[in-house]
Amino acid sequence: MNISHDSAMRIVTEMSSVIGHDVNMMDDRGVIIASTDPERLGTFHGGALELFRQELDELIVASDGEYPGARQGINLPVCFEGATVGVIGITGKGNEVQQYSQIIKKMTEILLLDSWGERQKQLRAAMWSQFMEEWLFSAEEQIAERFVERGLELGIDIRKPFQIFVVALEQRGAAEEQERLARVEEAVRQVVREATGGFYYKLPFRYVCFVSPVSEKRLREMAGRVYENVERCGFRSFIGIDAEPVDCRHVRGAYDRAGKALRAAVQNGERCAFYNGVDIEFIAGEMPLKTRQDFVARLFRGCSERDCGEIADFLSVYFRCNGSIQAAAKELCLHKNTVQYKLRRIHQLTRLDPRSLKNAAIFEVALAILKTLRSDTAAGALHL
Repeated sequence: MNISHDSAMRIVTEMSSVIGHDVNMMDDRGVIIASTDPERLGTFHGGALELFRQELDELIVASDGEYPGARQGINLPVCFEGATVGVIGITGKGNEVQQYSQIIKKMTEILLLDSWGERQKQLRAAMWSQFMEEWLFSAEEQIAERFVERGLELGIDIRKPFQIFVVALEQRGAAEEQERLARVEEAVRQVVREATGGFYYKLPFRYVCFVSPVSEKRLREMAGRVYENVERCGFRSFIGIDAEPVDCRHVRGAYDRAGKALRAAVQNGERCAFYNGVDIEFIAGEMPLKTRQDFVARLFRGCSERDCGEIADFLSVYFRCNGSIQAAAKELCLHKNTVQYKLRRIHQLTRLDPRSLKNAAIFEVALAILKTLRSDTAAGALHL
């Protein structure tokens, strides 16, 4: 086991604060890797090397210089899993420091064990993060048997089907709000862990949640609880859900679909949205950005930006009323003749009559594209 400089410095600083003497830690080459005396850091300690070579239980240095680079004091082996991994040294007169020697040795070994445990925890978290990233973004042919085994080693059984939903947080920059992210993560964990075999993967301001297959109603309930829990932490969230259970080879597609549903939630200002592959807005969102922009530009080429916005707002109501002049007039609080005028005006500006079934379909597509473009802008603020 190699003792890191940071761990060693933390240990010697803590020990020195307890006993009031300088404390040093040396590696198996006799190099001082940590010391409360800055001048000794990185220098050679001959006594420590001798202790290593002779496998001694302790080595007392009676006077400065008795061993190269050594000062008066006591040195003891630091053991981990039965092997000597370092030497802890206390500088001072023998009768002053010897009384502390065994307790300092034991405390050092305990702190070293804690440090090792923390490093193992960090390593496991890094392995988990790498595994999840590969799982979400790799092509399905890369999810082979060995990949399944890696998951099992990390405690994830990816052989069973999952449903996926994505929780995105509205980002804020204040430091005090950043501190609340730990509470947000706990709020997400609380809901997801209640689902049998549920877990999540954390991305910046986003959580990808995996749950065992449940009904759409149950998924909606879970999403609602996540939303409310996150809101109590002071953040607004949006949730996209792919309700179709998938096996481990198709997780990437489910994640992509949940992401599209998330964009729809942002676009419509809703707390959550389900992916629906036959919805015209989802289909429009599949089109390349330039294609969408060109389509809108050609259709509204004779319109100002203000005209375009007014036409979109008006036609949204008109189509929602199934082309009924009377129903549209009532919802818009306009006279029927005014509605007729607006329809003629749209025909004049675009050269397409929205009262025609064929042209109405074109305008429906245009409205869906305009929604996706607004959604792209809003989603950009959330880095979706």
